[in-house]
Amino acid sequence: MPRRAPTGCRHPGCPALLATPGYCERHRGWVHRDYGRARQGFDTEVGFYRSAAWRRCREAFLRVYPLCRPCLKAGRSVEAMVVDHVEPIKNGGARFDWDNLQALCVACHNRKTASEARR
Repeated sequence: MPRRAPTGCRHPGCPALLATPGYCERHRGWVHRDYGRARQGFDTEVGFYRSAAWRRCREAFLRVYPLCRPCLKAGRSVEAMVVDHVEPIKNGGARFDWDNLQALCVACHNRKTASEARR
């Protein structure tokens, strides 16, 4: 016998009942949407990456360095989609200093971010 009463799915208008609070299988993707909205409240860098100054800096950097730096070193020509801070801002890295920026493809950026998270 369950210890708690079932709760409804958090998606507005969904009639599904769940044993634990949250979203039903159909609406599970909404968890990420809610995290993104909540992140705006606790992650101070979200506003920076949405600023016009950062967008201009990023676009100019990608015009000058259109290829992914690690892939280029490995002999591959892969288009860079991300401008990454070599030294993360939260660790004291300069926000707009081009010496602290590098052009990365999505795969290399994900790899770098995962390795930083493990440390």
